[in-house]
Amino acid sequence: MAETADARHRLSVSYERVTIRAMDKTVTIRLARAQDEALTARARSQGKTRSQLIRELIDRGLEERPLGRRIGHLKGCLDVSAPKTGWQKRIKARNWR
Repeated sequence: MAETADARHRLSVSYERVTIRAMDKTVTIRLARAQDEALTARARSQGKTRSQLIRELIDRGLEERPLGRRIGHLKGCLDVSAPKTGWQKRIKARNWR
C-alpha cells in the first residue's frame, strides 16, 4: 500500500484496481499517559501509525456480532461446584443448558 503526500487520503494499489479513501473527519480525544504509551507501543509493534491502529480498533469495536460469537471463547470456562442445597439442585435440574 502506498500513501499519498496528503495525510487525509490513502491510496492502496492491488493488481487490478486502485482505491482512494478520503479521511475527512477528525476526532480529538484525551488519553491517560499509560493509554498513550500502550497505543504507541502497539502501533510500533504492528508497523502501523497510531491513527491506523485507532481506526482498526474502532472498526472492530463497532462491528456487530451476535453475543455467541463475542463470548464463544468463554464456553466451558466456568467451573461450578455440585449443588449442595435443595434449591440449588432444583435450579440445576430445571436448567436445560
